Amino acid sequence: MERSVSRAGLLAYLVGAGVAGTLLVVPYTGRSIVVLLSPAYAPLVHVHFFLLPIAWGLWNWLRVRLRPRLAIGPWGALLGFVLAVLVNLLLAGEGRWFAGAMLLPAVLPFVYGAVWGFLIGPLNHALGVETYAMPSP
Repeated sequence: MERSVSRAGLLAYLVGAGVAGTLLVVPYTGRSIVVLLSPAYAPLVHVHFFLLPIAWGLWNWLRVRLRPRLAIGPWGALLGFVLAVLVNLLLAGEGRWFAGAMLLPAVLPFVYGAVWGFLIGPLNHALGVETYAMPSP
């Protein structure tokens, strides 16, 4: 028996991947500017950004499948923490780790939490992927 992908799951993946893909304009532009201003940092700007839409899409799909009690902002923050740790491990494994990378696990969850709370959540709601309540101030 063939099983089809649910509409909610597909939309969840597309929302996550679409937002991440759109936001990738910032790091791609930023790394070009960094190399122009400081060529010494050229080896550090070769990060695997192209994987972010896949990770964000799968994370949003997983949210729809698991329906965790965790609000969407903290759910996104959790992804930010996991990716920050993985980036540190990747940089260390490639021999390109630097002390500033230790800040990623402290900063990235806040950024991801805000993006997920104010972009992914409302988009999920608008497309009928899941119900959503705006984060309280």
